[in-house]
Amino acid sequence: MSDVQITVRGRAERRHHPEQGTVTLTAVFTEPTSEAAHAKALELQSEVVAELSRLEETDALNAWHAGDIHVFGQRPWIDGKQSPDVVYTTQIAMSAQFADFEALAAFLVEWAGRDGLEVGHIAWDVREDNRPRYEAAVRQEAVRDAVAKAQAYADAVGRGPVTAVALADPDMLDAGSQAPMPAPMMARSFADAGGPVLELRPDDVVIAVAVDARFTAG
Repeated sequence: MSDVQITVRGRAERRHHPEQGTVTLTAVFTEPTSEAAHAKALELQSEVVAELSRLEETDALNAWHAGDIHVFGQRPWIDGKQSPDVVYTTQIAMSAQFADFEALAAFLVEWAGRDGLEVGHIAWDVREDNRPRYEAAVRQEAVRDAVAKAQAYADAVGRGPVTAVALADPDMLDAGSQAPMPAPMMARSFADAGGPVLELRPDDVVIAVAVDARFTAG
């Protein structure tokens, strides 16, 4: 009796408590002149950067970045009619990666209400230096899941122990029509500020891995 070939996809995931939170910030002002909008946005950015620089000297903040500046003019619509006057908007993007969530909450309470500062979503993640170790553990579990699946198929048709002959990332074995599963994946959660005391309870970060495997069973 010839060996039977079995191809399966193994999956695994683990949840980790977030280890860092990155908040996006935008200084944005709309004024009758581009000079006024630009000056106000730059002034607010300098204030935010001064606070982030102070926090960077502590263990509360891993890093911060000041991104692109966007300047544009437009004629706003008022009561269904477009105004003949042009107004100008300046937007300056920033981001800050916090390791201390209490410090992040305090920062949001202090700055979220500032005129001209828009606070975007918070991206939760594990530390970059920990992620490879977490992913390696999940990959091993995904391979074990593939072995268990293949052995179950072999048992169902009365064959013996399976032997792995190929392992690959999803869809690299041309295994058929199974839908690809990105590996790894990160789940993000969002936090909303409310009340005099802000408590952040982010969702766990989910690291998920899929692996395609081919086996033979005698």
